[in-house]
Amino acid sequence: MHYPDSFSRITQVMKSSLIRELVASTKNIPDLISFAGGFPSPATFPTKQLAELFEEVIKNGGSDVLQYGASEGDILLKKQLMQWEGYELKPEEMVITVGATNAIYYYARCLINPGDVILCEAPSFLGTLVTFDAIEADCQSIPMDDEGIIIEELEEKVKTLHQQGKNIKFLYIIPDFHNPAGITYSLQRRKEIIQFCLNNDIPILEDNPYSRLRFYGEPVPTFYQVARTDFAPTNIVTEIVSFSKILGPGLRIAYAKGDKELIEKMVSWQQKVTITPDCVAERAVARFLGKGLMDNHLKYIAEYYRPYLQKMLDELEKQMPPEVQWTKPEGGIFLWLTLPEYINADELFVEASQYKVSFIPGSKFYPEGQEKFNTLRLNFTYSTFEQIEQGIRSLAELLKEKIK
Repeated sequence: MHYPDSFSRITQVMKSSLIRELVASTKNIPDLISFAGGFPSPATFPTKQLAELFEEVIKNGGSDVLQYGASEGDILLKKQLMQWEGYELKPEEMVITVGATNAIYYYARCLINPGDVILCEAPSFLGTLVTFDAIEADCQSIPMDDEGIIIEELEEKVKTLHQQGKNIKFLYIIPDFHNPAGITYSLQRRKEIIQFCLNNDIPILEDNPYSRLRFYGEPVPTFYQVARTDFAPTNIVTEIVSFSKILGPGLRIAYAKGDKELIEKMVSWQQKVTITPDCVAERAVARFLGKGLMDNHLKYIAEYYRPYLQKMLDELEKQMPPEVQWTKPEGGIFLWLTLPEYINADELFVEASQYKVSFIPGSKFYPEGQEKFNTLRLNFTYSTFEQIEQGIRSLAELLKEKIK
C-alpha cells in the first residue's frame, strides 16, 4: 500500500512545523547556543507543588477524574478561573481546551470555509499560521509598529479585500509580548482596532499566552477587557489564555472565553477532536488556583526571567552593529531583530551554525508570499547568562561581516 496516493488533498499540501524542523536541523551541532525555541525555563515549573496537587487529586477524586470528563471543561476549574479573572462570566461562556492551539483551531473551524480571509499581524505566530493553512483559510497580514497593527494599514487592507469580493471572517492578534515581535499594543491602539472591527463586523480572536509574564511597567487591559468595559455590550472579542508559559506546556491546559453560542460550537468541535481535556490536569490547576498559589508563582517567574531579558538587551546594545535594530519588550519570552534589507536571515541561519548560534528566521512568521527576509526571532528564557553573552557576540560577529 502506497499511502501518499491516498492522502486527502489538504493532507498532500499541508505544512509541518517549520520551527520544529529548523530546531531539529541544528540539534546535533556540538556546543550550539540556541535562541530558536519557545521553551519556558524548567526552573519556573512549580514541580513540587504540582506533584503534591496531582497526588491529592488522584487520592481524593480518582473515581471522578479518571473517568470521562465534560467536553466543555471541568466546572471546578471554570469556577476558579472566573475568580482568578475577576469577570462576571457564565460557565457556558468558557471552554477548557488541550492547549491554546486546539482552542484556536476550534474557533477557526467554527467560522472558516475554504478561501475565507483571516486577517493577521505581520509577523504572526507560525504555529497558528499553519493551523489556518490546514483549514484552507486565506491569511492576509497587516504591518505593525511598536503599538500594534497600524490602523491605516488595516483600513486599507480591509477596503482592498472588500473590493476583491473577499469574505473576511476575523482578525487574529497576539497583543501582549507578541510572538515573535515582542511588542505590546498600546491601550489607544486597542481601542482604535476594536472600534474599527465593530464598524466593519470583524470579530477579533485574541491569543494571550504571555500577558502575565510582565517584568517591567504596568499591565495593559486585554482586548477582551477593553471591549467589555469601553464598548459594552459587545461580544466581538474571543480571548484564548494558555498556561503553557506559566505552569508548563506539558500540562496542555488552556481556555477560551467569549460569546455563548460561539463557545457552544467550539465545544462541539472539541467533542469530535479530543472528547475532553485532561481531567486530572484540569483539577490540579483548579487546586493550584484555589490554594492561592498563582500570584506568588507569577512573581517568581517575573523575578527569574527579568535578568535574562535584561542580559540579552544589554548584550545586543553592546555587541550589535548600529544597522541592526531590535524590540525592547517589558516581558514575554522573545525579541525581534530587524537587519538591513539586503541581509537574508534564512541564509544567515545556515551560516550561523558555523558560529555555534541558532535563531528562527523571521520569514517563517509570515503567510506564504508575504514574507520579509531581513528579520529574526530570539528567545531569552532557555539559555544561561554565559550562553546569551557568547551567542549574541557570535551572531554580532557574523552580522558585522555581512553589513556593508
